[in-house]
Amino acid sequence: MGTFSDTVLLALSDPDRLKGALAPADDSSGILTLINATHELAFARIDRVADIRVGDIVLQQPFFPVRRVSGDLSRTVPNYVRDDLRLTVTHEPIWADLLARVHVDLVAEVDPGGVESVVTRMVDGISTLDDFRVQVPFLDLDEFMHRHQLATVEDLRDAGEYLVAEIRLRAPPQFDPTDPANAYGIEISVAVLAVDSLDLTAGLRAAKRLRASASDLLTPSQPSVLGEAKAPYAVAVVFPAASSSPDPQAAAAAATRLFAREDVLSLFLSIP
Repeated sequence: MGTFSDTVLLALSDPDRLKGALAPADDSSGILTLINATHELAFARIDRVADIRVGDIVLQQPFFPVRRVSGDLSRTVPNYVRDDLRLTVTHEPIWADLLARVHVDLVAEVDPGGVESVVTRMVDGISTLDDFRVQVPFLDLDEFMHRHQLATVEDLRDAGEYLVAEIRLRAPPQFDPTDPANAYGIEISVAVLAVDSLDLTAGLRAAKRLRASASDLLTPSQPSVLGEAKAPYAVAVVFPAASSSPDPQAAAAAATRLFAREDVLSLFLSIP
């Protein structure tokens, strides 16, 4: 165990140690970063994380990035023939030090969607262009007439009939965080990278390189109750804790916020 990476590999291969690193007591911010990295949350709001469980852990998982090369192959004699030529070339693997399946129990407010009513009516009684604007206020009438080469209100009437549809969406019920219906369970695959030195640039580059290689080769997981999945893996980068900084906690917090903006979880561990 000559490097920090070796020590991280040995320590975080224990599911309990990995759980403690990803979700320290009373701090679910890291788990929220992992969820944001893997799910589109346009129609869901996470109220709280109730618990997490670490399942299977795979050590030293390779990812093989793909490079695609395309071109044309032509022949003019005796007859003209043109073919497409595409090559797929794999590079050396990019390694995740650990790959873990994490189950998250959470409470969330999820918009169920749905339509309450649809009302369609004819646009009629048009004597001026302003009459049309009043009945169809959401349409840029000047741009519409220019695009369809219409100049007058008579041209507008003669161009066709117009319908306006009013769609009323179903209002979601009042959110109750104690209602068991608002309790959900999701699974996240987390790729963990260990960086031997406190080099934030190298860590962020490594995380994005791994995420890019995984997105080329793997299909994102099926949509969950939180919405559409946007990545098959979340990435966590483990750094040695800063011991020489005047305020190690403040430096770690600033780096954590920086990485979270990029949907990457940063961890700072002192492992003997």
